[in-house]
Amino acid sequence: MNPRSRQERRSKAPAPRKPGEKECFVQVAGSLENYAAIELQELGASIVRSVPRGIYIRAEARSLYRIVYESRLAQRLLYPLSVFDCHSEKYLYRQAFTQVDWTKLFSPEETFAIEANVSSSHIRHSLYASQLLKDAICDQFREAVGKRPDFDPKEPDLVLSLHIHQNRAQISLDLGGGSLHKRGYRVRAGAAPLQETLAAAIIRASGWQGEEPLIDPMCGSGTLLAEALMHYCRIPAAYLREKSGLKYLPDYDPKLWEEVKKEANRAIRPLPEGLIRGSDISHANLEIATENLSRLPYGYEILLRTADFMKLKAYNGRFIVTNPPYGIRIGEGGTIAQLYNDLGAWLRAECSGSTAVILCGSLELATELKLRHRWLKNFKNGDLDTVLGKFLLR
Repeated sequence: MNPRSRQERRSKAPAPRKPGEKECFVQVAGSLENYAAIELQELGASIVRSVPRGIYIRAEARSLYRIVYESRLAQRLLYPLSVFDCHSEKYLYRQAFTQVDWTKLFSPEETFAIEANVSSSHIRHSLYASQLLKDAICDQFREAVGKRPDFDPKEPDLVLSLHIHQNRAQISLDLGGGSLHKRGYRVRAGAAPLQETLAAAIIRASGWQGEEPLIDPMCGSGTLLAEALMHYCRIPAAYLREKSGLKYLPDYDPKLWEEVKKEANRAIRPLPEGLIRGSDISHANLEIATENLSRLPYGYEILLRTADFMKLKAYNGRFIVTNPPYGIRIGEGGTIAQLYNDLGAWLRAECSGSTAVILCGSLELATELKLRHRWLKNFKNGDLDTVLGKFLLR
């Protein structure tokens, strides 16, 4: 149930640091660390070490820019500005005030926000730690230039990360300008939508490369369909995002940033007719899915229909990827086991010669499918422990 192969589990010493490489921290969702590490290496980064929900990397500018624009699995890419021991509130304020020249990082006309996380430390409250950092930044601006920047948690120009663990603080620049899971296509969300990074990881783990038509018979608001589309058509994850935090790097190269984007965009390819389809019993869900998918290149090529999956016929030789309800967030309660029984029966009856990859709410629900699995993997869906299963149907 662990996605890592024996070879991948072996720890490797990182290569020596090359000139021009920066050390950064990549936040990832729980259970996706191994998949994200492989993707980061594909984008040119060197892995220093992995920790729960994160990966320390080294990368040259081109690779950092590629991660911001192309990574489907990273949540945040953080460039450290200051690291220090932090045993008191006063020391946090003083170090934040003195260790970084904020006036060189951004202007008082620009807005900023702070994402703070505190654990196992003298400072116990993330909001209070964030307020201390905010005060230090604003006070430095007032002293240096006579005016302070505005704090805007909703649409900031600059995003900072403050992480304090065991009285060790790190202040970082968020190079993505916010969470990288926000692709920009999700105009509206249905009930209990998958986060985009988890949906991308499911598509990656499934092994689907477009050899067979992909179907999601319970597509909801269309996140799995959108990530399958972006995967096959090679649409960069940040294709629709307008902001990044890269320009606040001291050695930011706007020409290189444009070059990286253009190179990635040139690799986009069309979606063959009928390759990706989706259906859902809820017409309201399909309206949301249609609106979301229409924002992506070739999203209009995805065929959608309102249907109960039990009434779909002759789906032989397909690749079925879906995320059935769990009965936890949307209240099916005692009907959930029957839903999984019905899904398994439909797959056996109507999908012979197909492959099914299903994110199940638990191992117990996976067994309710009554299908022989090729593999099962533990996946975190937010705070929920779920199981991704791959089933080969005769």
